[in-house]
Amino acid sequence: MMDKWISNNTVAKVLALVVSILLWVMVHMDNNTIPTSTTSAAMGTSVINNVEVQPYGFDEDKYVLKSIEPATVNIEVRGQSDLISYFSTNSYKAKVNLSDIKGAGTVTLPIVAETPASVQYVSSTPGFVKVTIEEKTSNTFVPQIKVEGEPAEGYQKGDPVITDGTDKVKVTLPESRLSDVGSVQGVINIAGASDTVSKTVTLAVYDKSGTAMKDAVVSPASIKVQVPIGASSRTLPLNLSYIGQLPDNLVLAGTEVSADEVTVYGSESELSSLGSSITASVNLSSIDQAGTVTLTAALDLPDGTDRISPSSVQVKITTEEFSERTVQNVPVRLTGIGTNLEASITEPQSQQVAISIKGAPDAIQAVRPEDIKASINLSGRAAGTYKLPVQVVLPETVSLSNPGEQISVTVTVTEGNGSGTSTESQPNNNEGSSGNTGEGEPGNGTEAGNNSGNGSSTPSETPGSESGTGTGNGTETPSEEGSNSGGTGTDTPTDGSNDSSANSGDAGTNTGAQASTVDQALGKPAVSANTYH
Repeated sequence: MMDKWISNNTVAKVLALVVSILLWVMVHMDNNTIPTSTTSAAMGTSVINNVEVQPYGFDEDKYVLKSIEPATVNIEVRGQSDLISYFSTNSYKAKVNLSDIKGAGTVTLPIVAETPASVQYVSSTPGFVKVTIEEKTSNTFVPQIKVEGEPAEGYQKGDPVITDGTDKVKVTLPESRLSDVGSVQGVINIAGASDTVSKTVTLAVYDKSGTAMKDAVVSPASIKVQVPIGASSRTLPLNLSYIGQLPDNLVLAGTEVSADEVTVYGSESELSSLGSSITASVNLSSIDQAGTVTLTAALDLPDGTDRISPSSVQVKITTEEFSERTVQNVPVRLTGIGTNLEASITEPQSQQVAISIKGAPDAIQAVRPEDIKASINLSGRAAGTYKLPVQVVLPETVSLSNPGEQISVTVTVTEGNGSGTSTESQPNNNEGSSGNTGEGEPGNGTEAGNNSGNGSSTPSETPGSESGTGTGNGTETPSEEGSNSGGTGTDTPTDGSNDSSANSGDAGTNTGAQASTVDQALGKPAVSANTYH
């Protein structure tokens, strides 16, 4: 039966195929297949040299591995000699567990060895390593944008602008290396551009020698950048204007703008027609409480121009609860006095007013009386007495406490004589001074003391009883050659006498229209009032 089965042709073929497959498998066995151990294989120990120490369990977000000493160890293993030599050095691992490290510093940790199957670990030399851990730290830096390439012929490039609002980025490095950071840079290429270039730029960290610090972590890693490209450009200062109103209890204490100038692009003719500055409007109506807020002010593109950069600015506005103060002794100035008219403030006699102002405490305390411009315009006013409101101009940092309240003074306008009016006060302490010296440079003429006036002289003491035309015999030197004369007036001296040398009194006032002939010919104004003491 068996002989028949073996002699069967089909069975013989199947057996031959099975034997062939077995032979093929044996020849093509995987090189990594562990040799079949035999009881006769020799056992022994061997040393695997220079096995690299590999750390694990390390918090790379918080710490950086500064050093492992030594970096390699020698591992002693035991097993069948042919089996040990069969494996490469990379099959043996020397590891160190860092998962228990809670802070920066240097620690000594044991080696944890891993060997291939059927190979027994005996020891490592050394058995411990020193691991130095350094904590990562961060600092902020202003990103710098480097522009490469040139725009198309006939076009100009503007300064690069970061358009996503990133003003600073965070750089994280080991603490010992953070001080080496020189710059954080991004590069944008505008070669051949004829229009504004906008790109997302990747940032890189460089040390102070310009070498890239590849292990530095930057956050954010990229920013959006725009480089204006235009036919021509003009840079103008930026001014702020305010619209809307702050609440009644708040005052503007300070502003800070992200840019103090802007660049406008367009044709030469369009740019030349621009004014001397660009104005950004800031709406104050959105502010409802004291403090500091940042508002965005859009910049309107001037008519006919291509673009403006930046297109908006950030305005940091600080407001405070207002304080009030009354500034005393503010002088009032009279303007617009008509020809041949004189004017003076008769009420109040001090010719000064008090102005109530409000603003930030520091601002109102800094205001002095001379910083406030108070005036009354008398243009078109004829002779008479008027009660007129005072026009007040304040420094920009303060405002009127009650803008609707009017401050008024009484002004008297009188007709004067001569081609102009003035009032002067000068001492005259010497009796026997027979005449008046006219305005201008001294002349050579000599005039007998014919001192008469249209007004009256009223001394400060009890007047005497004599009145009439006073004629002195003194000598007067007028401004130019000529005579100094006036009309006939009344001279009442203090002691009731009219001495031969001059019309004099103790503190009397002699008022009249007096001008030398030469002065009148030259068109110089007459001296309309002289006060003697």
